[in-house]
Amino acid sequence: ARRSNFRMLLTFGSMQLVFGAVLVGYDARFQGLSLGSLIVAMAIAAVTMTVYCIGSANVGAVVGQTHAVTTRGIFGTIGSAVVSLLLVVDGMGFYLFTVLFIITLGQALIGTIAAVSLVTALLAFVMIINNYFGFTGLQRFAQFVAVPVILVWGIYATIKAFTSVSGTSLSHVSHSASPASLLVVTGAMVGLSTWGNEPDIFRYAKAGRKSWWNIPTLAISYFLGSFIFPIMGYMIATLSDQSDFAASIKYFANFTLFGLSGLMMVVLLVNQWAVQDGNLYIAINGAQNLLSRIPLWRRQYTVLGLGLAAALLTYILPSLTQTFTYVTGIGAVTVPVASTIMAMDVFVVPRLFGLRRPLYRVASWAELAAANWPAIVALVAGTAVGAFTAGLVPGTPGFGNTYVGFPALQAWVTGAVVYLIGVALVARSRRAKALLGYSRIEDAPDAAPTGGG
Repeated sequence: ARRSNFRMLLTFGSMQLVFGAVLVGYDARFQGLSLGSLIVAMAIAAVTMTVYCIGSANVGAVVGQTHAVTTRGIFGTIGSAVVSLLLVVDGMGFYLFTVLFIITLGQALIGTIAAVSLVTALLAFVMIINNYFGFTGLQRFAQFVAVPVILVWGIYATIKAFTSVSGTSLSHVSHSASPASLLVVTGAMVGLSTWGNEPDIFRYAKAGRKSWWNIPTLAISYFLGSFIFPIMGYMIATLSDQSDFAASIKYFANFTLFGLSGLMMVVLLVNQWAVQDGNLYIAINGAQNLLSRIPLWRRQYTVLGLGLAAALLTYILPSLTQTFTYVTGIGAVTVPVASTIMAMDVFVVPRLFGLRRPLYRVASWAELAAANWPAIVALVAGTAVGAFTAGLVPGTPGFGNTYVGFPALQAWVTGAVVYLIGVALVARSRRAKALLGYSRIEDAPDAAPTGGG
């Protein structure tokens, strides 16, 4: 069931070419960043995400399993439950943000929406349709609808904005009482675009030597996503010169689509629907891993259950800006830390310590170890560093007003380093495999394909 690299590019591209990224550039303009600083920030974000994802995505390509299922063999039963719960939280957080974003766009483009709370809840449930039919439905929607539409319009709108805005307007940057630093804007882009569950998508990619062909797929998707819409957002802010995002979107519809607000709403709905496929896919795989012990439980039940949960949760959503800040912050420093640890275990630990974990098939629950404690400690350490430096821990003095360095990168590096140190401490022990939570399955037979099932 492996897909071609081109088809993987279309699928992953639909997850990166998202209109929500206009918020990154839009906010940067009104937070005092110049266009040049924004471009530097986006370049740092794209390079950082590409390097991270080379490891994360190729875990999926080599092992051939979903992110949640792979955590069973690497983190053990306890660790797998923790990571799966984080997958549900992250996926649902982004899912709810996107619903709120679509409603905000709809009210800006087509006017006041009657019974907006009911419409929001209904939209949250309806957008589960593609995931109900699995990865194939997700991929076809992305390949034939989402990517072509948003890419063509995005490039056209950005070029038109560039050729219309004056140099004087671009150089006159708004002054803010609390200007954003370059790394804050970089972190916002990383948090928006780093999903953490890349193995879910790239388990369908080519494995072995051909997995290196994933690098162009990753780099192209990240660079297009990091530049087209953030820069477009900056242009929207410059041309409209008003801090009200909804009003600016209405202005931009008139500017790029000759006042056809309804057409722009259709374009954006197609794009955001494709994004929602990926958001819900994260949560579904995490929840399914937790619920898979229930006899006769089917994936479709998980999809319907999360859809209903999303509909109910729309009634307690905070503002768009608050949701965006917290969701991107939490998303960058939780599941991606687990993915980094998994990449260390699959690609680095065998080379440094000669320990190769049996992952050629999915272990049954009875075959799993209780926990890979070095991995769990590393996950907690990495997440804690990222959360504290990003000001995401309620009840602490820095909650909501602290941002130290590059929290996402600090979290990933901490997780990787702590895990490798933990493995080094137990590697020479006779109980090394037990302490590292190896599943109780035999090593892969010689005839087993190296790319996984």
